[in-house]
Amino acid sequence: MEVPSAEAILPSGATYGATSDARSSVDEETGQKTIVRRRGNKATTVAGLEEIGGFCGGLANDYRRRWQFWRSDWISDALTAKTISSALFMFFATFTSTLALGEHIKESTNGLMGLNEYLMMNSAAGMLHSIIGCQPLLVLRPTGPITLLFEKLLMFADEHSLPFWPFFAWTGIFVGLLMFLIAAFELSKYVKYLTLFTENIFATFIGIVYINDGIQGMIQLWENPAVAGDGTRVPGSQYGSEDAASKLLTLNMTIGFTALTLWLSTLQSSRLFGYRARSFLKDYALTITLFVSIFTACYLNQHLFPVTFIDTGSNGFNPTSRRTWVTDLTAISAKGVACAALAAFPVVVFFYLDQNISSSLCQKPEMKLSKGSYFHSSFACMASFNVLGPLFGLPFVTGSLPHSPQFVLSLAERDEDHQITHVRENRLAPLLCYFMIGLPLLAPSLLQSVPKAAVFGTLIFVGIDGIQSTQLYERCLLMFTDARFVPKRSVFATVSLGTIQIFTLIQIGLVVACWMVNTYFGLYFPLFFMSLAPFRRFLIPWVFSQKDLETLDHSLDEADQSAKAPGLNRQSSIYKDMSP
Repeated sequence: MEVPSAEAILPSGATYGATSDARSSVDEETGQKTIVRRRGNKATTVAGLEEIGGFCGGLANDYRRRWQFWRSDWISDALTAKTISSALFMFFATFTSTLALGEHIKESTNGLMGLNEYLMMNSAAGMLHSIIGCQPLLVLRPTGPITLLFEKLLMFADEHSLPFWPFFAWTGIFVGLLMFLIAAFELSKYVKYLTLFTENIFATFIGIVYINDGIQGMIQLWENPAVAGDGTRVPGSQYGSEDAASKLLTLNMTIGFTALTLWLSTLQSSRLFGYRARSFLKDYALTITLFVSIFTACYLNQHLFPVTFIDTGSNGFNPTSRRTWVTDLTAISAKGVACAALAAFPVVVFFYLDQNISSSLCQKPEMKLSKGSYFHSSFACMASFNVLGPLFGLPFVTGSLPHSPQFVLSLAERDEDHQITHVRENRLAPLLCYFMIGLPLLAPSLLQSVPKAAVFGTLIFVGIDGIQSTQLYERCLLMFTDARFVPKRSVFATVSLGTIQIFTLIQIGLVVACWMVNTYFGLYFPLFFMSLAPFRRFLIPWVFSQKDLETLDHSLDEADQSAKAPGLNRQSSIYKDMSP
C-alpha cells in the first residue's frame, strides 16, 4: 500500500471572497457541475457545492450522480488488494483513538457512557454509511469534539435538573431535524467562506482540549486509589507505597508512550531505515506504541509493580451504566424538551463546521476522485445517525480528521513519481474497516489489558500532533526565528515578519478566547467559532492588505501547497529547507 503523504492532503477548490467573473462546466461522466471562478490569473473550482434548487434538490442530485457507480463500488473497484490494505490501515488508525476517547468519556461522566457505546456507534454508523452514503470514504466516528459536546450536554442537563438520557435523546431528534434541513436546502454551499484562519483556530483549540483531557486523566488518577490488573484496589492506603509506585509508573509510561509515538511519527523526515520502513512506522506509530505499552504493562504487572488498566464497565453489548438501551422519551417535561431544542442549535453549528471541513479536505480536486464530490448526502446521513444514536444512548458521529483524507489516499494508485493517477473508490474497504471496529465487543476482556497510560498518552499525542500540523504552529515558530534563517522558498518569505507576528498574535488571542468561552459558557462555544468567519471576512481586511492575506490565509477549498490537513504534518514546512 502506498503511504498517504502529508504534502498530498491539501485544501482545494474555491477562492475565498472571489467576486470576479465565473463560469461553469459539467463532467460528462459523473454529471457533476463545477463552478470555475477567477481571481486575477488564478482559476479555482468548487465541486459538489453548486446550487440545484428546490427542496432536497441537492440531496437527490447527489444520489442520482452516485447511483451509476453502484456496480464498480462493490465489484471492479472493490475486489483489489488495496481494499484489504486500506481497511486494515484505517482500522488501526481509528481504533486506538476511539479506545482512548471511550475510556476518557467513561471517566469524565462517572460511567454514564463508555467504550462499548463508542465502539458500537462507530461500527454501526460506519457500516451503514458505507452502504447508503454517496461518499463512503468520508470517515464518520465519535471524535474528540463529540466527547467534548457530550460533556457539555451533561453539564447543561445537571444545571437545569433534567433527566439526562431523555434530554440527550430529544437533543438528538432536534439536531437531526436541523441537520436534515441544512442538507435539504443545500446550506453546505456556504462552507466556501471558511478559510484557514478559522480552521487553524478550530484545530488548535481541539488539540488543546485533547491535551487537557490527557492531563486531567492523570490528575484524577493521582486523586483516586490505584487499581491492579484484576480490577481490585492496590493493597495499602490511598497514599501507600505500592499505590504511589503504581501511579508513578503510570505517569512514566504516559510520558514514554507520548514520546515514543511522537518519535515514530517523525521518522519519515529522518535518515533512518528505508523509505517504505519509515513510512510504515509513521503511519502505524500509534498502533505500534499501543502494542508495546500493552506487553510492557502486562509484564510489569506480573513481575514488578501493579499497573492500572482500563475497565469497560460491562460485558459485550451491554450499556456501560445500568440502564436499558431504548430511552423513554416521555420521561421528561415539556420544559426539558424545550431545553433540548435550545441545546441542539450550538451542537448543529459545531457539526456544520466539522463535517463540512472534513468533506472539503477529502474531496478536493488533488485527490482525483472520479466519482464526484458529495456534501448534502453526507450531511443527511449524519443527521439520521445523530437521531437514532441518542435514542439508544449512543454518541453522535461526525466527519473525522485527519482520517478522512488519509483513507482516500490509502486507496490511491500512483505513478513512478508518486503522483496520484486515480483512486479505487469503493464501499467494501470502509465496510470491512467498521466491521473490524465492532469485533472487540465480542471479546471485551481483551480491551481490559490496555493500560490507562496508553489512554492518556494517546490523548496527549493526538493533541500535540493536531497543533503541530497547523499553519498557526508554523508561524508561532517563525516568530522566534532569526530572519536570516527563514528559507527563501518559504511561503511566508514575501510577507514582513512584523505582519506575520501580528496575524499570528490575533489568532492566538482568539484561541485563548475560545478556551474562555468553552470554560464559562459551556455548550455555546460553537457559536463563537461560527462568528470567526464574518470576523475574518469583514474585520481582518482592515488590518492587512489583500496581498498579505492571500499568502497568510486562503479558503479551505484553495490549492495552496503550504497547507496541510490536521494530524498529518510531522515537520514544519518552514524549517524543511532551512540551512544556516
